[in-house]
Amino acid sequence: MKEGLSMSYFIRILAASLILALLIGCSDKVKPSIVETEPWLRTYLIGEKAKSCGGTVNVDHLTLVRIGEYEDKYGGWPVYATFAVTCVEGSSFSTWTNEDTSSTAWASIVRQKMSGGYECFVPELFRQRENQLSREMDRLPTDMTPKTK
Repeated sequence: MKEGLSMSYFIRILAASLILALLIGCSDKVKPSIVETEPWLRTYLIGEKAKSCGGTVNVDHLTLVRIGEYEDKYGGWPVYATFAVTCVEGSSFSTWTNEDTSSTAWASIVRQKMSGGYECFVPELFRQRENQLSREMDRLPTDMTPKTK
């Protein structure tokens, strides 16, 4: 009887410990460090520039300034960084830069992946607004020279 009781007690303690460990592990959002985030942001920036580049993409400059507090609406932490990413196509090139590190201009969001590790992304809502703004800018007149009579 004593052996059956101690085995039952051991199983209960083990089950309670596993449940507690699972709850603590899943409920705590661990903010990634700058060192952990840098390769994910680099990968994200290269991927984004490659979408509009038929040549080689290089990250010329990348400095992570800080990682903000967790934002439920984004599902991750805003990453504030300065960067310069260049697309080289033959003898021409184009550069995408960000030198703004204000509290409102984040470069991306970093979030934990279900499989472990982190990834950087831009929420779809911001991507849609950026695309709309780009289309509106394309419609603006390019010749701003005043006409004289």
